[in-house]
Amino acid sequence: MDKKSKILRRLNIIALPVAVACASAAVYGQTDRTILPIPEKPFDGTIAPNALDSIPGSSNRITAPKGAPNFFVVMSDDVGFAMSSAFGGPVPTPNMERVAKRGQRFNRFHTTGICSPSRASLLTGRNHHNAGVGYLSDINTEYPGYKGRILRSTATIAQTLSLNGYSTAMFGKHHNTPTHERTEAGPFDNWPTGLGFDYFFGFISGDSDQYEPILYRGINRADMDEGKGKLLEARLADDMIRWVHNQNAGDPEKPFMIYFSPGSTHAPHQVPAEYIAPFQGQFDQGWDKERETIFKRQLAQGIVPRGTRLTARPEEIPAWNSLTAKQKAFGARSMEVAAAQLVFQDEQIGRLLDELERMGELDNTLVVIINGDNGASAEAGPKGTLNEMRTMGVHDETDEWLYANIDKLGGPDSYASYPAGWAWAMATPLRWTKQVASMFGGTRNGMIMSWGDKASEPGSVCPQFTHLIDITPTLLAAAQLPVPESVLGTAQKPIDGEDLLPSMVQCDSEKPRTQYFEIGGKIGLYYNGWFLSGDDGRVPWENLPPGGTRPQIDWTLYDLSTDFSQARDLSAQVPERVAMMIDLWKREAARNNVYPIDHRFAIARAGDRGKTVGTIGPSATHFDYWGKDVSVAAHSAPMLMLRSYTVTATIKRARADASGVILAVGSQFGGWSLFLDKGRLNYVWARSMHPDEIQTIRSEKVLPDNVSTVVLKFKTNKPGAPATVSLWADNVHYGSVILPRNYLIVAGGGETLDIGRDLGVAVTDYPTHRGEFEGDIPHIAIDFD
Repeated sequence: MDKKSKILRRLNIIALPVAVACASAAVYGQTDRTILPIPEKPFDGTIAPNALDSIPGSSNRITAPKGAPNFFVVMSDDVGFAMSSAFGGPVPTPNMERVAKRGQRFNRFHTTGICSPSRASLLTGRNHHNAGVGYLSDINTEYPGYKGRILRSTATIAQTLSLNGYSTAMFGKHHNTPTHERTEAGPFDNWPTGLGFDYFFGFISGDSDQYEPILYRGINRADMDEGKGKLLEARLADDMIRWVHNQNAGDPEKPFMIYFSPGSTHAPHQVPAEYIAPFQGQFDQGWDKERETIFKRQLAQGIVPRGTRLTARPEEIPAWNSLTAKQKAFGARSMEVAAAQLVFQDEQIGRLLDELERMGELDNTLVVIINGDNGASAEAGPKGTLNEMRTMGVHDETDEWLYANIDKLGGPDSYASYPAGWAWAMATPLRWTKQVASMFGGTRNGMIMSWGDKASEPGSVCPQFTHLIDITPTLLAAAQLPVPESVLGTAQKPIDGEDLLPSMVQCDSEKPRTQYFEIGGKIGLYYNGWFLSGDDGRVPWENLPPGGTRPQIDWTLYDLSTDFSQARDLSAQVPERVAMMIDLWKREAARNNVYPIDHRFAIARAGDRGKTVGTIGPSATHFDYWGKDVSVAAHSAPMLMLRSYTVTATIKRARADASGVILAVGSQFGGWSLFLDKGRLNYVWARSMHPDEIQTIRSEKVLPDNVSTVVLKFKTNKPGAPATVSLWADNVHYGSVILPRNYLIVAGGGETLDIGRDLGVAVTDYPTHRGEFEGDIPHIAIDFD
């Protein structure tokens, strides 16, 4: 028996490359699992006129292969390589460590560098452009690699498992539904339940408020008052445990896959004060010293190899000692909050592990924990922020404002994220952060894998180069399932990843491999131990102008066999290797639909979206909404800013002094609301929670009994300029306000345009519960000039 066969035998797997090639029906018994759904077998019984003389046919029930394990897959959000204690970080994560002690850690595991692409690669086993998600799903185009949705030709692991007899469930963040599909109009094939998950409970956007989330069960919005008083991820864990209890009760022999995708550690950093308190003062030394402390711990624990260099701080990130006392205080507290949030997340992971162990299922469960879908986020810039979505547009919060609100960090009145220096520290010893696909600080994330007693060296660290695309073929191999040739009538692209189960017995750090990287014009290529980096110079907290640019690419080269952290650029010493790898990268880019490359970040790229997709395009001028209790994802709705428009609402009040929302968009962190307060017309525009950026109209006159039409007029000359908002009712003027600028970013990502209520985080306080309108709103028309 050869070496590979022995390894696979230890893992109870048939010794064939099932994860990277299709297998014949003979290998897997009588059922051909390469075509999904598995066709029904022809009737093989006997039919006679009388049932007493007949023989029923054999069952067509689809079951998973005998001995197929359960799967528990976790992928955190914006957690850097060095944040968790499982990888030498400052945040205690005992449940992640518990899995690592039984299994194996991978210290050269890689993601794509940003959210939606990483999630597509994890679920499909294909490179992100190859799966159609070359960038964020919020910004989709009709280029093959940038459709913003997972292609039918790259079926997800959930689809394959479900069609092979598994139960599948997803909890948490799904950032792979295109923006214009996040409504009750659908289509729903890019929602989790359309991608193979039997059950989904979570949110379908890039971020979520932890206190007042907008959640969905399947494709239906969950009651906003459900779980009131509980933080989002505790609710997710509650539902995971409920689901696994019921799945087991329904069919205890049926294996399951649970995908837990927490959104915490992505902004907003929100967590109860009792979790923050234990970290008080822990980060007062600052990010420069913290990196040194983490690095020493990583070396001592074998997380990074001896000889690794601690890379230098980028000049765009300020030294901690250059900060003022107020800047240090805000920076230290913001890191305390982020650390507390990861502790809370780890607790929820532990709750499910405990329950699986109590049920006797843990030993038969392959657990995969991925610490981040990319590196830690530096998108709040060098100062950090109280309102992350707002600073995507401009970083103009003053030090005084940040310091004055330090006690709000972690609470429901902040949408905060820490300064870029902490994101860099959470990448120790690597360079840069999230978005930077050319540097491992953006793409290298710790991964832990455990499956009963299958690890030959429990607690070990495997330095084999690995990637998100390897998870799907690993799960298929564990389940003894082939990669399907066809799913739901669509021929499938080959899997790009590799089965990692053999590495649990024998880690192969020198295994040949080629893997490209690209996010927003930042380029990388791994090739058999070497790494080519191509950087365009844009820092993660900056947006290039809408017109775009064609920056020069700075090429550097690293020998990873002796340089774990990309500390030594060898491009000048081996220019012929640089040229060869540039050429190889171009071939990989063409093969995977990476072109055309766009160097702009999200906001500038979003301007192109209206040319091809959705209702916000410049040609759309009229919208009708019929009835109250209407909600549309804010980023799918007409863009009520930048250009002049008129809102005309027909209202029927229950009484003269009725209250409630007529129309609201977004939240107190970015949004506006038109509402009644005891019969009086009110308007609030909140660019942030800063008093100078909240403009209001508060009429003192109660509307006459016969008023049935309310009009809001938004007038501006050009994008970015001031705007005038005026309120009218039956042609009577009820007040005006001048906005200093006509643009805001609707915050957060899951917020909605609401009629007759204000769901999620409210724009302002209302006299009625969630701003519910007392009466009816038969019709609202929105007309753009």
